[in-house]
Amino acid sequence: MTSNLTAGLFLFLLGLGAAPGQDRMPDFGPDGLAGLKPGQVQELASGGIILPEGLIKSSSGTSLIEAALLFDQPPAEVWRLLSETEVQDRYLPEIKALRVIWKKEAAICLEFTVRVMGKTVVYRAIHEFYPASLYFRWFLDPDFRSDLKELTGFWRFYPFGEGRTLARYGSVVKPRFPVPGFIRAALAKGHVRSALESVKKYVDSGGVWRVSRTAE
Repeated sequence: MTSNLTAGLFLFLLGLGAAPGQDRMPDFGPDGLAGLKPGQVQELASGGIILPEGLIKSSSGTSLIEAALLFDQPPAEVWRLLSETEVQDRYLPEIKALRVIWKKEAAICLEFTVRVMGKTVVYRAIHEFYPASLYFRWFLDPDFRSDLKELTGFWRFYPFGEGRTLARYGSVVKPRFPVPGFIRAALAKGHVRSALESVKKYVDSGGVWRVSRTAE
């Protein structure tokens, strides 16, 4: 029960050639396949989700989560669905409340309320959008004291065959409370995959699919 609640802290962070948090856009090559082994590309093509064997640690001690997956929608449709970040609660069950703080042409600030380890966690994230590159990133609102100490991440999309999209995802998260190492390892092996599977269902359905919610 505790590990599932702790996992929620990481699962709602949707959306690594370079570590998230850097100002420059991550570069995965012209086809988005940089850093992937031939066997992983084959796994992607058959619908698999590529995750690291364990969490990667940055020099500052924060945990990096990275992934690659294919959507059965063209890049323009994937962009339309996932860049609408104010509706993430449609497909991520950990989000209990989500509201828009402000919105501009190429950026939006959202306030998230989630449940973690039996308590409420609130944070605000700014999303910046770069449609010409099919790339968007997010980071904590510096003007709000969030219950997270650190949060950055990104999605970047590439055409893949006929009517499909290769997605590269990265996230860095550091809560203001300690998370045991065995829980972080479990996230990399299972919980992150579950969240990305939900995202894939949502996108592949054209935005029709909705996550099932159960009462706490």
